Amino acid sequence: MRQSRVRQEDIAKAVGVSVSTVSRVMSGAPGISPATTKKVLQAAADLGTPVAPSTQASAAPDHRMKRALLFLKQIDLNSGTGSIYQFIMTGIQNAARDAGLQIELALLGEDEDIAGSIPDGPETGLLFAGVDPTPGLLENLNKSKHPAVLVNGLDPTMTHDQVAPNNYQGGWLAAQYLIRMGHRRILHLGTRRRLTLAARSDGFLAAIEQADIAGLSCDFMEMGNLTEHKAETAIKQKLAQEDFPYSAVFCSTDIVALTVMQELRKGGMEVPNEVSLLGFNGLPLAEFSSPLLSTLVVDWAFLGTDAIRLLCTRSLEPDRPAQQIQTQVILKQAASVADVSKPIRDR
Repeated sequence: MRQSRVRQEDIAKAVGVSVSTVSRVMSGAPGISPATTKKVLQAAADLGTPVAPSTQASAAPDHRMKRALLFLKQIDLNSGTGSIYQFIMTGIQNAARDAGLQIELALLGEDEDIAGSIPDGPETGLLFAGVDPTPGLLENLNKSKHPAVLVNGLDPTMTHDQVAPNNYQGGWLAAQYLIRMGHRRILHLGTRRRLTLAARSDGFLAAIEQADIAGLSCDFMEMGNLTEHKAETAIKQKLAQEDFPYSAVFCSTDIVALTVMQELRKGGMEVPNEVSLLGFNGLPLAEFSSPLLSTLVVDWAFLGTDAIRLLCTRSLEPDRPAQQIQTQVILKQAASVADVSKPIRDR
């Protein structure tokens, strides 16, 4: 018999989205795509609790802005993980439309400088996607009167509002999963180039260190940038050694994981029977891999949606304490990670 009521956590796991996304669908909050809404409602029905979202969608917060400038880095848009910013921008666009706010795109240079002549002061909001601000940028923002929010970025000074995945939790979850699947020699390909990405590695390595399991070890390989080229170079370097001692590789992005999968295959190694692979981000591209990539999924569109909420609130309450919002990361178990704790015949 089906249970009469299911938890939002159960629905989130079935769909592969965050609990916050399920909650927003159930409350009729704006900024959730029709496709995601349909999946959540169908999952709720399949689990035994047919529901309908509130017909009274929560009103978008008031604000005093005429427009908001969305700053992105050119290098991020052109990288293999650039598609996450498409999802972030979709969330921003949908929520901004509900808030009656015009969004304009602006590219941020390598010096992270912003024009000193941005018009309208507090009537122009600023969004920074994928930016861990430099001291110079923070100084410029502190001098300005513009409401500002970091999206998928971290400000260690906690001067400005920010929303990002809980990367530390995601890294921790990745390590726990590989350990649970019996892996004891693990290679981690990551970077400390950005605070968000460093947190993924920190969570992963901390979980490995604290597991206190005999024979468990992990080698961390710093890649600098998480690009296909860097991933190819890194894994070729490891494969060129006399022995490849790892049963699993945790990659800080799906793009890196898919590149590693390709290079392992070229080297005659089978995934997951010989080497397991785990990615991070939950990119649609991973849905086309063979075997299907196991990964840590982030609700990127929700980051954009919540960034608009934070920006509107900051516009009305410029003196309130800054907030750091971290969203849940969800493990998506697929076919690229083998349970090596079981005999081969039982896998």
